[in-house]
Amino acid sequence: MRLISLLACLVALSACATHPGKVDQVRFAKDAEPILATTEAGTVRGVEGAGTRAFLGVPFAAPPVGDLRWRAPQPVEAWQGVRDATRIGADCTQAIGRRSILGGGGGIVVGSEDCLYLNIYAPGGEAAEARPVMVYIPGGAFTVGAGANYDPSKLAREQGRVVVTMNYRLGALGWLAHPGFQATGEGFGGNFGLMDQQAALKWVHRNIAAFGGDPGDVTLFAESAGAWTACYLMASPQSEGLYQRVIMQSGGCLEPSSLVRAQDAAQSGPMFAERLGCTGEDQIACLKALPAWRLSRAASLRAGINGPGSWGPVHTDATVPESPAVAIREGRFTRVPVLVGTNLDEGRLFANEVQDMDRYQKETIWMYGDQGERVLARYPVGEDGPAYAIAANFTDQRFACPSQALRRLLAQHVPVWGYEFADRGAPFVLPDRIVGLDLGAYHASELAYVFGTRWVFADPKRFTPEQKALSERMQKMWATFGRSAFAAEWPRVEGAGPVRVFKPEGDVMDDGFFERHHCDFWDGTPFGAVH
Repeated sequence: MRLISLLACLVALSACATHPGKVDQVRFAKDAEPILATTEAGTVRGVEGAGTRAFLGVPFAAPPVGDLRWRAPQPVEAWQGVRDATRIGADCTQAIGRRSILGGGGGIVVGSEDCLYLNIYAPGGEAAEARPVMVYIPGGAFTVGAGANYDPSKLAREQGRVVVTMNYRLGALGWLAHPGFQATGEGFGGNFGLMDQQAALKWVHRNIAAFGGDPGDVTLFAESAGAWTACYLMASPQSEGLYQRVIMQSGGCLEPSSLVRAQDAAQSGPMFAERLGCTGEDQIACLKALPAWRLSRAASLRAGINGPGSWGPVHTDATVPESPAVAIREGRFTRVPVLVGTNLDEGRLFANEVQDMDRYQKETIWMYGDQGERVLARYPVGEDGPAYAIAANFTDQRFACPSQALRRLLAQHVPVWGYEFADRGAPFVLPDRIVGLDLGAYHASELAYVFGTRWVFADPKRFTPEQKALSERMQKMWATFGRSAFAAEWPRVEGAGPVRVFKPEGDVMDDGFFERHHCDFWDGTPFGAVH
């Protein structure tokens, strides 16, 4: 679906104004005091206050600048003395704009190439024993976002966990593929952001004990683009032993247009370089000499998370040796318990400009080509209007059905649980009269519940008592997933179900997810999930 103004505005707000992960309530608490931890590269000074410990802006890899642009992340250079870790590091270079968020180029550039930092949050005080660890990979269509856009301090403090958030390279700097990259011996490229994520996980494995965490008890959880890459990380042999369970929130990694071979992605690399004026024999040297802002504003010419003209991970390379769909089907992945879920109304966040039948028909034909008429017939416009109809087909095709297929495949090899977040009263930063439709359980609406803290889309201060109770249930379940304290009443996935439907008035188990989201219809089209 083409980019809409609502999402662009909110992403701009997120990038320019909101970094709740800097946890001012901890840094400037009345009882705030410095604390130290020693990593393999040196000692860092964080802060403890208001019952929470925070180490911010801790480097997990060397800055990927100069000759290290478009190279695998390299080890951090050791430092002498004590390094300050009370301020977040820079976001990775990213372009904020109406077209740029989905890879279409342009936009206002913020951030820095020197951005490979993570943030660590833990309960206050010294732990009697090592605490379980939760590592979060943020989303953002592989073009925007940062670890500090989220505040996991409540989750860490109340659930007794060490929670880590990370940055990774974005846009062309993170996901460009080019035949010229082969000269370094690292393949066609296209997975630099994914390698950053894996480097962060390896850093956690080696260093988290210094922060009170147990490196042998790690939950990887991720949302949207982050969940897409979590799926690729599971298909990477180098991920073995880096986590013991995975939670994927709204990441339909089996959606066919997003599954791209590295060699195929690299075919557009020379043209990408030419459009930036790099026409000589050594295009890579030319590209490396360009300022980061020019690369960030350049449109993608390869396929990615949203099909042609977007960015995202690739497969059939040194990091991910085969398609995740094949790896998971054949059982060649990191075999750990997995929780896979989506939101009931994912597509509503992207649909507010579809206000008449003509726009609905044109958008649907544009997205689905010769299958468009079938989609229009399957999703007729009701009394609510065309925005709700296009949101429904987008939800089903890009999120619900690929996630259902993923659960089925994974469940043949490992314990799997499924969920659907269905709070149609979830708070949103803008009122319905401005948004133009009732967003319902929109894409990313569950994040305010999982973290229990404000972020750019929502503020938990607006929760009703029932929503607050739902948030507390979800936080506990995320923290205890894959452990003996996890919800005993929640059955594992077998075949098509069940999924747990999260609602403020009480959760229910549902065996009808496949039918409700028309997955039989999508499986009969080229847009169905890759099994």
